[in-house]
Amino acid sequence: MSKTIEAGLILWPLLSSGKVRRLLILTPASLVEQWQYRLRTLFDIRLSMYRPEVDTPRADFWSTHNQVVASLPTLRSDRKGRHDRILDAQPWDMLIVDEAHHLNADVETGKTQGYRFVERLVTEDRVQSCLFFTGTPHRGKPYGFWSLMRLLRPPTSRARAVAPAPPDVDLELQAEGYGHGG
Repeated sequence: MSKTIEAGLILWPLLSSGKVRRLLILTPASLVEQWQYRLRTLFDIRLSMYRPEVDTPRADFWSTHNQVVASLPTLRSDRKGRHDRILDAQPWDMLIVDEAHHLNADVETGKTQGYRFVERLVTEDRVQSCLFFTGTPHRGKPYGFWSLMRLLRPPTSRARAVAPAPPDVDLELQAEGYGHGG
């Protein structure tokens, strides 16, 4: 089953019931139109496609569009105050990220721009819930895997009690709430 169909099956009842009103979908640039087309034709979910040229302070794009599909490679860089505008808009009820393994964090190279952007949305409470699609969540790298988990479920005392990290995960993640000692 394709990811857009899975997303549609999850979204349709949430949108119909009003549990999700504001929806942000981040995809690789080459998949933006596909997501928009499939969700519209298969589920009648009508997404606005993000275009940088219409995202100006005067246009107030993020406050006037409640269901948006956007390219993660485009949004990850903060050009012309784009991040301030999206952070100043109403929070998103749901964030979906396709190919979420591109939200990478590595012990040696640090966090990618995409990771930092989504992390900012999550930590500044601009997103109520997240759904990540990826075919390769682990890739043999515990640090990157647990970093993705941290975006889905930011560390809290309850998260530490329910989902401790394995002992070989980097100490930084353990200190932030995913270690055994927390």
